[in-house]
Amino acid sequence: MLAIFCAWELGIGNGEWGIGQYFSPPASPASPAPVACLWVGNAIDQVHGNRHAHIFILYVVPEHRRRGIGTALMRYVENWAIQRGDRQIGLQVFQSNKPALNLYNQLGYQTQSLWMVKFLSAEK
Repeated sequence: MLAIFCAWELGIGNGEWGIGQYFSPPASPASPAPVACLWVGNAIDQVHGNRHAHIFILYVVPEHRRRGIGTALMRYVENWAIQRGDRQIGLQVFQSNKPALNLYNQLGYQTQSLWMVKFLSAEK
């Protein structure tokens, strides 16, 4: 299962926007384009074995950042996950992405594991 939630600007430049589940592109060229989207799907908690929501990506168009849209999308999806009966939401974030880390920390997310990688040389 994959669900996509987006935010649309409701008025040009007035800072008003709406959030909803995204099913298809806008019906006409006059329809507003999304300014942010969040893709969420199912995952299995490897500690307890419970199904839960997992956020794959949260993207806000750069000129619309720092306006609360990402926070609103995250809270919208939290309510959606609660209604589904999920007990947690998981996500992955790069340590170098400080704005995202700050957002997730402010929303109460905690580090549960570390993802480790080893880069291999292409030379033999």
